[in-house]
Amino acid sequence: MSKELDLRITELEMTVTHQERTISELSDVVAEQWSIIEVLKRELTRLDETKADAEPEDEANRPPPHY
Repeated sequence: MSKELDLRITELEMTVTHQERTISELSDVVAEQWSIIEVLKRELTRLDETKADAEPEDEANRPPPHY
């Protein structure tokens, strides 16, 4: 192989290595964010249930007293 071809192959290998590391880091970030989203979804569901228990449906549809 020529020296130029060796340099091109080396550059390509470095690029691929960099891209693999970046993809791995992005995957970790997405996994972490998904965990956070799951926690927030559970909390939102719990808050919705608490709100539903706190006020009956009739009162929720009634306008405030100052109307």
